[in-house]
Amino acid sequence: MSTSVKRVLIAAAGVLVLALATGIIANTLGSSRSAPADRRTERAPIEAVEVATTGSSPAQYVVKVRAGLPNGCAQKEGHQVSRTGELIEVTVLNSQPAGNQICTMIYGTYDLSIDLGADFRRGVTYTVRVNDKTTTFVAQ
Repeated sequence: MSTSVKRVLIAAAGVLVLALATGIIANTLGSSRSAPADRRTERAPIEAVEVATTGSSPAQYVVKVRAGLPNGCAQKEGHQVSRTGELIEVTVLNSQPAGNQICTMIYGTYDLSIDLGADFRRGVTYTVRVNDKTTTFVAQ
């Protein structure tokens, strides 16, 4: 192979690596930042919700969640937190196979500890909604 052909191949490989690294052709080859196309997300069933303080000063709060996996194909996907005034909304997501997948009917659970921070006014009652479960706490 001639030196000029080797240089062209090396340059082409370099451009490909750069394109992959910067995400220019991520849509063509698939992106690891999104859920696989063969899975869909859904809200996880919530078994328990509890707000705890870390005991630090100022007080920091954590919401402890026990979420369900309704069958053997379900996987935990993630969570999102938003806050409007005294209402904190947490969305806990699972993923399921898209389509008509046959899954074992084994119910499982997993635990999450989600940091809520320390930006709370002492004596104020706050509501925490996690999917379909709600609890309250009074800031210390």
